[in-house]
Amino acid sequence: MKNYHILGFVVIMSFIGCSDETTVFDLQSQGRALVLEENSNFLSSSVSAESNGVLDIYFEHEDYDEALREKNNSFSLSRSVKATSSDNNQNTLNASSDFHLNLVGQVQRPSFDGSSDLAATHVAIANDFAYVSYSAVGEVFAGAVDVIDLRDPLAPVLTSRMYMYDRDANVIFYDDGHLYVVGGIDVEKVLEAEGESFIAKIGVSNGIIDVNDVNYLYQDGRTATGITKLGNSLYVASGVQGVIAKYDADSFLKSNEVAFDDLRWVESSSDRIAVLDGATGVRILDTDLNEVSQIDTRTDFVVDAKRTIAIQGDKLVVAEGNAGAAIFDLETGTLEERLPILINPENVIEADRVTNAVAIKGNVTLLANGGAGLAIRVKNDIVDLMGVVALNGSINFVVSNGDFIFAASGTRGLQIINKIRTQESLVIPEGNYSIKARHSGRAIGLSNLSLDDGINIDQRTETGETENEEWHIEVLDSGAYVFTSTYSNKAVTSRNTNVEQQQSVNDADQQWVIEPGAEEGYFYLRNLGDNRYMDVTGRRLTLGTNIITWPFHGGLNQQWEFIPIED
Repeated sequence: MKNYHILGFVVIMSFIGCSDETTVFDLQSQGRALVLEENSNFLSSSVSAESNGVLDIYFEHEDYDEALREKNNSFSLSRSVKATSSDNNQNTLNASSDFHLNLVGQVQRPSFDGSSDLAATHVAIANDFAYVSYSAVGEVFAGAVDVIDLRDPLAPVLTSRMYMYDRDANVIFYDDGHLYVVGGIDVEKVLEAEGESFIAKIGVSNGIIDVNDVNYLYQDGRTATGITKLGNSLYVASGVQGVIAKYDADSFLKSNEVAFDDLRWVESSSDRIAVLDGATGVRILDTDLNEVSQIDTRTDFVVDAKRTIAIQGDKLVVAEGNAGAAIFDLETGTLEERLPILINPENVIEADRVTNAVAIKGNVTLLANGGAGLAIRVKNDIVDLMGVVALNGSINFVVSNGDFIFAASGTRGLQIINKIRTQESLVIPEGNYSIKARHSGRAIGLSNLSLDDGINIDQRTETGETENEEWHIEVLDSGAYVFTSTYSNKAVTSRNTNVEQQQSVNDADQQWVIEPGAEEGYFYLRNLGDNRYMDVTGRRLTLGTNIITWPFHGGLNQQWEFIPIED
């Protein structure tokens, strides 16, 4: 029986394919289960830079109608992928995350006779190489593995591609000169198979797969769903009516196994193993597979669908299907928050609008939301923002490594994204500006030319050219901004919700977060002292109207434009 694990995605756009040609093998006559692509031109042509460019991010403060339209049109290139220069930074995330996302390469999905539709299912990064697994859509068992040279990550090179006959490759793992590929197998055609779940240990050196260095193991369960290493032991999970099995990494011999009803994923951290059981939730095991604790998570998953977990420090992030993702305290099991799926594209069925996989790296959490695309969440002491990345294709898996994000797509293969961290990538680069309210077009300024503390800041002229309307903007190491009057050298400060100038003392009430506005070129300004937003009182248009801070409502009088002032 064909296993549908990890195929929870929808084809959002027309099939592009891996090239103009399809590689065809008569595998049965060759009598081989694994076949390498030997055409170097074909490998080269499978890496594309055609869609490279800056990716838009739609944030929670924005009207998601536009994001939905773009998603329904597969984030067409006319909108989502476009050049952004240092003086056109509206596509960036915000100062506190201090990066924008730049698509730098795509490795198009494999295709071969008997299964033209292979979906990227997993990505592993090790030793300057990316390893990608693929499996077939539908009833056919077929898979593939790619090896991509990332020594120059801005110019990825596909060094090796291996086709797998009668096997779905669900997850891939690299360790000490070998690839471990786990998945499901067609037992009606692979007569030597001892079970539906397989683990293949395959030699790889300098980016080249060695199909003459292959060992297979089989274990109970409909399909192998995950693999991790802790110490010198490998732990492999298999799905429905499967097990978590422990193997010696050197001898490849099994030392222990424990049965579970419905294992979706396995992850290791410190001295413990975490498994996601679709029947009960996350189970925490010791290295000998004894259960230590259990964390109750949502388990109303689609049968056999991909679900992963990620661990960072004391945080556990769980992909919970149509509920999005959940963040738990790993030690106590306490639910801290849920991250919803932000958009609901019209052409995506509900079963495919699910969080398949999660990744966490520093203050960034990534969600592979299937037909709802790739979501990004940035949270630190300064900011808490969540948005949708305008990335084509349905996203099955995502991983972050260094300054790069790797997204496994159903229709687009592997997509490589660079997180650019430069001064030019700030939302607003440091410098001198007039700051204008969107609703009135008036610039904020000092209510009178005075060096005294406590002078009110209000809206002034529409030109923003007078000396009390010029502000120097500085970004702190934390990512917060300080606005200082070039006339008085005093900082914009929120005092009991009134905005005024005060001697600069680096307090939270003098620090502001610049957040993307509802339309490109406009921004919200959140004060860290009271967590309220800069606002023109009563939406008034008149000169002299006081500036205050107010709870977020997103109106035009909370949206601000920054006009650079030349030296």
